Amino acid sequence: MLTLLLAAGLYAQGKPPAELDQALSKMEAVGKTFRSFSAAFTQKKYTAVLSEFDTPESGEFLYARARDGSALLRQEVQKPASRILTISGGVATIYQPGIKQAQIVSLGKNKDKAEYLALGVGQSPGKLRESFTIEYQKTESLNGAPCWILLFKPRSQAAAAYFSGITLWVKKASGVPVQEKLQEPNGDYLLVTFSGEKLNLAIPESKFEQKLPPGTDIQRLR
Repeated sequence: MLTLLLAAGLYAQGKPPAELDQALSKMEAVGKTFRSFSAAFTQKKYTAVLSEFDTPESGEFLYARARDGSALLRQEVQKPASRILTISGGVATIYQPGIKQAQIVSLGKNKDKAEYLALGVGQSPGKLRESFTIEYQKTESLNGAPCWILLFKPRSQAAAAYFSGITLWVKKASGVPVQEKLQEPNGDYLLVTFSGEKLNLAIPESKFEQKLPPGTDIQRLR
């Protein structure tokens, strides 16, 4: 009877261990052969004080690993206005072609936060557990695809100051996150949705570098 009650309690909390194990095993398998990820994306920011979303953005997202294992990332917003974020060698560059302005940021000790926009993509669950607790929430379909929903909570207070939790919708068929909710401590959050995702395409490292045109107003930040 006690065993039945415990099992019922786990089910009621939405945290069946079997579902979490299945999700992490699938993600682990993807990580063993991972080289790159590409997808179209849409994102929108929710502001809690206003109880509303801002204007959605859409574009192309690329993520890969450099030869030294560091993160390479390119997020190119195409609508409603062009903005390109690249991360390579621990340096983030944000360029706005419409106004010819760029910000260059040396990430330093915050290099790990560069991967928050691609959390769970080709990354070892064992490695992720060093920085996060991982909880199974439930299973639901997103755009017709069955997904595990997992909640990642930062272990360190420093990381939690940026995001109190990150929720991933991991597609059962591929083991790749297709939606991500980055929750801030104040109740704001960013919702990013991927579509047309592809794994292990050949992406040249030059795609993750930006050659800023002459006349660009450049700000260098730390």
